[in-house]
Amino acid sequence: MSAIEHDPTATTDLTSRVPRRRWLVTGLVLVITTVAFIDRVNLSVAAPVLIREFGTNTAVMGLLLSSFSWTYTLLNLPAGRLVDRVGPRVAYTGALLVWSVASLAGAGVSSAGAMFGPRLLLGVGEAPFIPAAVRTLSDWLPRSERGLASGVFISGVALGSAVGPPILGAVVSAAGWRAGFLVTAALSLVVAVVWFLWYRSPGTDPRLSAAERALIEADQEPVERVGAAPWRVLVRHRDVWALTAGYFCLLYILYTFVSWVPGYLVADRHMTLLGSGFATAVPWLCAVVVTIVGGKLVDLAVRRGLRVVTARKVVLVGGMVAALAILGTALTGSSVVAIVCLSVSTSGISLANGACWAATQDVARRSGLTGSAAGFVNGIANVGGLLGPIVTGYLAYATYSFVVPLVVAAGLALVGALVWLGALRAGEH
Repeated sequence: MSAIEHDPTATTDLTSRVPRRRWLVTGLVLVITTVAFIDRVNLSVAAPVLIREFGTNTAVMGLLLSSFSWTYTLLNLPAGRLVDRVGPRVAYTGALLVWSVASLAGAGVSSAGAMFGPRLLLGVGEAPFIPAAVRTLSDWLPRSERGLASGVFISGVALGSAVGPPILGAVVSAAGWRAGFLVTAALSLVVAVVWFLWYRSPGTDPRLSAAERALIEADQEPVERVGAAPWRVLVRHRDVWALTAGYFCLLYILYTFVSWVPGYLVADRHMTLLGSGFATAVPWLCAVVVTIVGGKLVDLAVRRGLRVVTARKVVLVGGMVAALAILGTALTGSSVVAIVCLSVSTSGISLANGACWAATQDVARRSGLTGSAAGFVNGIANVGGLLGPIVTGYLAYATYSFVVPLVVAAGLALVGALVWLGALRAGEH
């Protein structure tokens, strides 16, 4: 299952001469990722309004914000296996339809307790999301382009988190929080229809040219199916556990940012709801650029001879080190400095996020278990994503500020960097 080294110059000339349908596929995966995170932040944007309307507090809202992760975490492992069985076309279409229904249901609730149902349903629907994305890219991209493709795909996390708050903030300010949920319901439905009608696997896509098919196949690991017991292979693989442990730390920070940054800017920085939406967009837009450019630079380095594992580790560790900038956000008295530090931290998290999924493809492609491996890593690591909003909400409630929660997030960034530096060895054994 280790990644196999290849001639870094073998596909360089071919890349510039063949059609680029694989990048259209990657672009649509980016769109779906963006929609997934717009769906997630609709509650985050509405949270300050709902706290007042439902007569609740940040501790309860932290539980509500994390409830999406309960079903999402529980179902990631079986969802990954499902993606490997039915393929990304069916998995993504079904998932998007569930997202739409969950948002529609959320628009109709009348209490904080009633909102748990739609959020748990959203977690069910988004469980196949990461496995389907990783499997799609693994099928469509040669290894020498996976860094950029993973960067493009995962930049949808930042893009959705960037455009979601200002757009939904404007909708909520103008038409109420229920309208925000209706917007995300319609968006998910439209994308589900587009994906189902347009997407085909490389083996069945009549619009994939022979030249591009040859390029894809020339730089992919040979698939050696492992049969009906994929979990035995995954649980015995050191790199899978190393990726999972570091990703636990990353998701704690990521979900804290996604869930609480708009509320933090309102509570601690005294911004308006609309103003917090636009301010929240700044770090995420920076992350979009950094993630895509970083992925491209990693691919260039690999083509020029840098070992794949070295390239991945540099980005994984460097991204988590950059995330330590959240300490500046916690400790500064300046809102401008806070946003700058938050931008550095968010960019680092996003960059490492893309590298993690490129590394997962490197590790699992040969076994034909890319979806299962993605579900395994994402499912277990999402315990960190589950804890982030809860712990942050409780600590903010107990200390009357977000300083302590942000310092805790910085500590997790350091732990993640050390785990990936010392334990990940993909391709070295």
